[in-house]
Amino acid sequence: MMCLRLLALAALMSLAAGCLAHREPRHIYSLEGAVDEATQVGAGAERPVMRLQRVLIPDYLDTADILSREGTHEVHESSTGRFAERLSVGITHALRSDLASRLPQYAIALTQPAGAATRQILVTVDQLDIQPNGRCLLVADWTLVGADRKTLLSADRGIFSAAATAVSPRDAAIVTAIADVVQQLADRIAVSAESSGGP
Repeated sequence: MMCLRLLALAALMSLAAGCLAHREPRHIYSLEGAVDEATQVGAGAERPVMRLQRVLIPDYLDTADILSREGTHEVHESSTGRFAERLSVGITHALRSDLASRLPQYAIALTQPAGAATRQILVTVDQLDIQPNGRCLLVADWTLVGADRKTLLSADRGIFSAAATAVSPRDAAIVTAIADVVQQLADRIAVSAESSGGP
């Protein structure tokens, strides 16, 4: 009897090892595209600096896992793909790049330059979901404050969406859709920044 149990256990372990050996590695995705040197802070030190604070997102989303919604209260973790960094960091980096291309009159920084008084951009994501129908929905608030960090220059809220169906595989489609809604958010923040006046 013991011998049969050992044989059964060995067979199960062999099967599990075989499954693991044939499992494809997870693909790693970045929300930020290739970095353009011209958008870096150091490339235009004469420009006024605008600092983007790290984007705040709901705690359950702040992971490297690619999550999609399955029903009202359930989210599904992809087994085939993941982000290269935590989602809050990835969104912040992507948004910085998008804002740099939309606001060339500013150097968009993620850290406070030494000795410089800078305007601040604060962004809070209230919702970021990949819906069962394949659409990505982003709900976010943003605030621009003056260099004194007290003067409110602008505050707004937006709802953005994009289809997550144009690219295969599904993980790549999800990442493309998230990058798309972040670009839409950057468009609106850029309008707020330009309408709020000079540095």
